[in-house]
Amino acid sequence: MAGLAIYNRPKTGTTYRPYKRIEERRGVKTGAFEGPFYIRPTNPNGSQPWVRLDAQTFEMAKSERDRKENGEAIAAETPTNRISIGAAIAKFIDSKKRKSRATQQNYTAILNEFLDYISVKYIDEITPKVIDEYISWLEKERDAAPKTIKNKTQVVVFMLKAAGVQKPSAMVKDLVPVVEEEPAVPYEQKDLETLFEIMEKAKDREEFQRYSFFLVTACREKEVAHAQWKDIVVKGTVPHFVVQAKTYTKSNGEEGAFSPKNHERREVPLTRELVDMLTARKKTSKSDWIFPNENGDPEGHFLRKFKKIAFEAGLNCGKCKTTRQEGRYDKKTVEKVCSTYNEGCELHYLHRLRKTRATFWHTHQVPLRTIQYYLGHKDLNTTQKYLGIESAQAVVEKINKPMF
Repeated sequence: MAGLAIYNRPKTGTTYRPYKRIEERRGVKTGAFEGPFYIRPTNPNGSQPWVRLDAQTFEMAKSERDRKENGEAIAAETPTNRISIGAAIAKFIDSKKRKSRATQQNYTAILNEFLDYISVKYIDEITPKVIDEYISWLEKERDAAPKTIKNKTQVVVFMLKAAGVQKPSAMVKDLVPVVEEEPAVPYEQKDLETLFEIMEKAKDREEFQRYSFFLVTACREKEVAHAQWKDIVVKGTVPHFVVQAKTYTKSNGEEGAFSPKNHERREVPLTRELVDMLTARKKTSKSDWIFPNENGDPEGHFLRKFKKIAFEAGLNCGKCKTTRQEGRYDKKTVEKVCSTYNEGCELHYLHRLRKTRATFWHTHQVPLRTIQYYLGHKDLNTTQKYLGIESAQAVVEKINKPMF
């Protein structure tokens, strides 16, 4: 009786099509199938990473699959002291089982893409040339942006380091494209007022409360999504929002966990206006979460809703172009412009509220080290990048003062 299903990925030119399950039953000819082949085992944490098999024929793939399921070593096919890239990826993904599901899925997708493209099989065969060819493929065939390439290459570096490769960062140092750092662009006061006027018009003011919380606390999306009423505490006479790790049970009974990005607990002071707003909200709340979704679980669509608000406020730039798949059965790729597409403007993102608050603190003489703590940054240099540059109009009196 067959065990785990075996898949392959048909290739057209340089493009791989979706994973396709290979039927294992009488009357189905499988001799023509060629590798690479994949299986998708279920890890203890419920994740199902794609695992590439070393076999190049379907019969060998079945044998390898069966041995992996039985926990047997494949010593006969694997030279001594050599680690297959597929095995290294599987081990790396398994080591991230305590990370969020989204992080696991992201790492899995990136590393399987890397594995699909390269032609070598073992970790010791990965050279700067192999990495360079992968980066060139991302640039030419995937039209990936420099920042995307940098992030994907970094994940590959993490995997190589976990597999025992010495100084893998040096291997890619001169290959990764330069990502130009753009100055932080906080919202101007008039744009903020326009955004929140649109939210305030809503009958239940739900959006006004949510994004006020984002703006006042300068918290990340997942930190706000996992905010609970018990996280609001009073220190002295000042109410604070405490960002901290927690475990919880979802409405479907599934266990969940959350940790701040740097795994550090921190306390962010709240404004009187926000405290009054939350106090009124709590009186009608039936959830432990401050901003639950319709199922009573942490909300996961803050960004999409925020972009729609910016569109309604007339703040989209009208220049951003986005490609989307449309059609229920026959999917077509269409290009949308943010002047008419309500989720397509790159000017509006939740981190911009975070940068706006950081800049506000800075211009109101909050010490930089304190801002670093409120934002949850390990490196002070990161905090400095969040601070916006004031316009000449805003500092015109200062720059026109006599120097002597």
